[in-house]
Order: sequence, then structure tokens, then C-alpha cells
Amino acid sequence: MKTLLPLLRPTAVLLAGALALSACDQPKPAPKSEAEAPAAKVRPPRPPEPIAWDPAQKAFVMDGTPLKSLAQWTFEAGTDGFQGAGSTLAARPGGGLDVTGDLFDPIVRFPKDLSVKGSEANAVLVRITRNRDTERWDGSLFWATAAHGEAAGFATKPVRGADPAVGETTIMVYDLAKPRKGGDDWLKSVITGIRLDLDDSAGGAFTLQQVAIVSIPGGATPEAAAVPAKAPAAP
Repeated sequence: MKTLLPLLRPTAVLLAGALALSACDQPKPAPKSEAEAPAAKVRPPRPPEPIAWDPAQKAFVMDGTPLKSLAQWTFEAGTDGFQGAGSTLAARPGGGLDVTGDLFDPIVRFPKDLSVKGSEANAVLVRITRNRDTERWDGSLFWATAAHGEAAGFATKPVRGADPAVGETTIMVYDLAKPRKGGDDWLKSVITGIRLDLDDSAGGAFTLQQVAIVSIPGGATPEAAAVPAKAPAAP
């Protein structure tokens, strides 16, 4: 056995070297941050929207009947007086207003000469298409009156149509008869300004197709179906 040891040692050294070289040739596992791409934002399925835009009538309709509109904008002749803050607005040829979020919490403001009796309108409709996504959505709508300006205490969010996916067009429905904050202030006031916050981060892009302040018969939020009363227990 002693005579074999000198012969086995060079062989073992060569074998170990070959294994080391083989290991060097193997591709290294990618770092976790590169191997795992961030998951896309998941949006739940939407129920059918009872309100639609009818291009023939140039109006929002419900069951084929045009809704009473106190103010409406289609952006066919430009920006229609809408203004951006932290966002860039550009009229699209043929209609529509492109909105690009330049800064965190980009803002779109309705025309300054607004004067709408809240008692005659219970909803704001925004038909919108998303062109580029971001991480965080907002969707808040604020209103101003002679008694107060834009404030967190007078704001709401869409009851339907919020946060469209890229390439998706939805109708965002804002219920101003039952806003999240502000009580009946909208209904009792003359509305002098409206502000719309879209994404809650920079970089998003949308097209506002049509916007309107309307009266929806029965209200913007359908009432929940009555729960049948339970039958009395058998004696």
C-alpha cells in the first residue's frame, strides 16, 4: 500500500482541480432582487356599470336614457378650462384630455368659473382610460364652495370604476349625495370648484374621455337589497 500512495496523491490533486474548474463554469444564481420581478397590481373583477357614454347622443345614459347634466366636458376643442398641478394636461385630437403625473399626488382641477347647485346634481362622472400604471392609486375628489376651499373634510372617492388597469376604460362614479366626508354640504351648497387626485405617486398617465356633473335617478349608489325576515321557529 505504501508504494501506491505517491501515485494516488497526484491523481487526487488533478481530480480536485477539475472539480473546481467545473464549478467555476457553472452559472451563478441570480441575486434575489433580479430573479424575482415585482408582482403586477391585481385588480378585482368589476360588476357591469349601469351608466354608459353614448357617442351618438353625446351624453351619459342609464338604460338608454340620457342623464340630466348640469355641466359636461368632452375636450373636443381643447382642455376646456381644466388645469393641472403636478401634472401635465394636453388635449387629444378628436377629444379627450391626456393627464401625465409629473410629481407625487398629481392634481386635475375643473374650470374656475364653476357654479353648480349641489341640490340639482348628486354625482360626478369621469370616463377615464389608464395609459401607464403606478404603485399607488388615490382617486379622491374634493369640492369647494363660497364657505370653504379644498379640504380633506369635503371629499369622497368613486363608488365604482376606480383605479383602471392599463388600457382599461372605466366610468368613475362619485356619489356626492353620500360622500365619505362632508355630510350634506354638497347638497346645500353652490359648488364653485372641483379637484380630482388620480394616482398617489408620480409617473402615471391617463386620458379623461368625458366628465360630467349629473343627476342620477335613485342616486349614484344602489341601495342594498332588503334582507328577508326569518320565519318564526316552529313551536
